[in-house]
Amino acid sequence: MESKLTDPDLWERVRAGDEGAFEELIRRFYRPLYHYGSKFTRDVDVLKDGIQDLFVELWAYRRNIAQTEYVRVYLFKSLRRKLHKESIRRGFTESLEDDFSEGSFFEESFEAELIRTELSAYQRTRLEALLKTLTDRQQEAVHLKFFAALPNDKIAEVMGLNYQSVANLLHRAVNKLRDGWHTLLL
Repeated sequence: MESKLTDPDLWERVRAGDEGAFEELIRRFYRPLYHYGSKFTRDVDVLKDGIQDLFVELWAYRRNIAQTEYVRVYLFKSLRRKLHKESIRRGFTESLEDDFSEGSFFEESFEAELIRTELSAYQRTRLEALLKTLTDRQQEAVHLKFFAALPNDKIAEVMGLNYQSVANLLHRAVNKLRDGWHTLLL
């Protein structure tokens, strides 16, 4: 399978029943989905099951899914919805947003390796503490903006918010991080 395909082209091939494209889709998006989903649950089995179910359903209903230019958004939104339904099924009454900070912000990610190599242990600890001062929704928005590289309109779609709410969340989060950033550099 040629991995130089754009996400929308890969998506279209999956919709057409190309098994190689489906395998590439899984390889391309499993890790980002795992990283994103780990912010909602510490239960690795629930997370892995949710991702697996997402891909199984995607393949089973491939002919009925719409073409999209934003495959990452579609998958993030679908996983978020799946994890939310699972938390309701298990009898958890808190909303999914309340669970975003459950996982470590840097757990099992490329960003964690980069930060470990670029910053001292103290600075990394300080940065993680600074990120934890954000609200859960701010943390989620920051993750989607800076770690998943989504534009604000797509963040709004994933989080189920309007565009202005996302802009406000990010603005407040960045201001809070900027205010605490100077202490990180000392």
